[in-house]
Amino acid sequence: MKLLISTYACAPYHGSEHAVGWNWTTEAHRLGHTVWALVSPNHRDSITQACAESPDLAGINWVFPKVPGWSLRQAIEPKWERTYNLLWQIMAISVARDLHARVKFDAVHHLTWGGVRAPTFLGLLGIPLIVGPLGGGETSPWSLRDGFHLKAKLTEAVRDFSNGTITLNPLLRHGLVNASVIFVKTPDTKRLLGPAMQKKSVEFIELGLQGPQPPRPARPNGPRKLLFAGRLLYWKGAHIAIRALAELVRRLPDARLTIVGKGKEQSRLEAAAARYGLSNNIDFIPWLPQEQLFVLYRSHDLFIFPSLHDSSGGVVLEALSFGLPVVCLDLGGPKQILTSDAGIIVGTAGRNTVQVAAAMADEIFRVLDVPSRLSELSLGATARAGQFVQSNRVAEFYDLAADFITRQKAGFK
Repeated sequence: MKLLISTYACAPYHGSEHAVGWNWTTEAHRLGHTVWALVSPNHRDSITQACAESPDLAGINWVFPKVPGWSLRQAIEPKWERTYNLLWQIMAISVARDLHARVKFDAVHHLTWGGVRAPTFLGLLGIPLIVGPLGGGETSPWSLRDGFHLKAKLTEAVRDFSNGTITLNPLLRHGLVNASVIFVKTPDTKRLLGPAMQKKSVEFIELGLQGPQPPRPARPNGPRKLLFAGRLLYWKGAHIAIRALAELVRRLPDARLTIVGKGKEQSRLEAAAARYGLSNNIDFIPWLPQEQLFVLYRSHDLFIFPSLHDSSGGVVLEALSFGLPVVCLDLGGPKQILTSDAGIIVGTAGRNTVQVAAAMADEIFRVLDVPSRLSELSLGATARAGQFVQSNRVAEFYDLAADFITRQKAGFK
C-alpha cells in the first residue's frame, strides 16, 4: 500500500507512545509498504540519526508539520501538550492534503497518539482512514477507589465524564465516524463507541517484540523477590503491591519488593512502606537504563503490575519475554496480554483495595510455595511473549485493515 501514517509521537530509543510510532512506522516500511510519516518535529534529529545508522530504513518519507509560532526543543515534549497536539493535527491535515494530491495514497493511518480522547481530522482526505489501536476507555472500579487520595478521586471522576461524552464531542467524533476501521486495545474502549462505530471496530493490542530473549537462568535459593516497574501514579497500583507485600511477609518474612519508577506518588508510597513496617523489604529505584531493568527481570521471581486502567502495558509483555511470570488485575490491557499459563490474574469484582491486596498475596504465596509451578509459569510466559513478534503483529494489523477497506468498497456495512 501507499500508506500515510500520522504518528505525532514517534522517536527511536524511547518507550510508550514514541516507541509505538517508531516501531510501527519502520516495520510497515520493512514489510514493503510505501510509507510517508507525519511526525512532530521535536524528534526530527533523533529520527534522522537513527535512519542514517540503519540503511534498511532508507525510503521512509518523513514529514514534520509545524505549528506556527510555537518553538520546540529537540527531544523535549512541549508544554501544554494537549493544546499543541490539537493544533498540530490541524496543521497535519493541511500538509496531508498537499501530499495526497501528489502521491495518491491508498490509505491513511492515525497511529499516535493512540488514545480515544485524541482527535484526528484525516478523514477529510476522502480516502480510507485507519484509526488506532486506541486505548483510554479503561476505568478503575469504584470499589478500588477507596485507596485513592481526594485529588485522584476527582481526576478519575473527570476522566469518567470525558469518556462518557466521547461520541458527543465533535472534535473526537469526526475521526471515528469517518474511519474505515477502528482498532481498539481493549473491550473497555470498544464499549465507549456507538453501535455503528462498534461494527467497524477490531480489538488489537499495539505491543510487539523484536524477538525472543535468551533462556531465563534458574533462580538461586534465597529471599523471594517481586518486581514492579512503571510510573508512580495513583492508578498504576503500586500502593496495592505494597499492601499485598504486607500480607505476604506474614508467611514469607524475607520476601522483597523492588519498585522501579518515579512519579507524583513516590512520597506516599514510601510513607506506606514505613507505615506497614516494610522499609527493609522494599527497594525504591527511581530510574534505570533499559539494560539494567532487563537484569532485574532475570533476577526476580514474579512481576507485579496491579494497574487499574492501563490500555496495554508494555512492561507486562517485556517481563513475559524474559520468562518472568506476571501478576496483574483483571482490568485493562494487562488482562488482555496475560494468559493463565503465563501468570496470575486477580479478580476485582466487588472487592476493595484491602481485599484485592489480600487476594493477590494469597495467589503469590501459592506460586512461590511450589517451585515447579513457578517454573511452569516461566515457560508459559516465554511462550506467550512469542506470540507478539513485532513484524507479525504489524503485518496482521494491516492485513485486517485492508480486508475492512476492501469489504467497505464492495458495499459491506
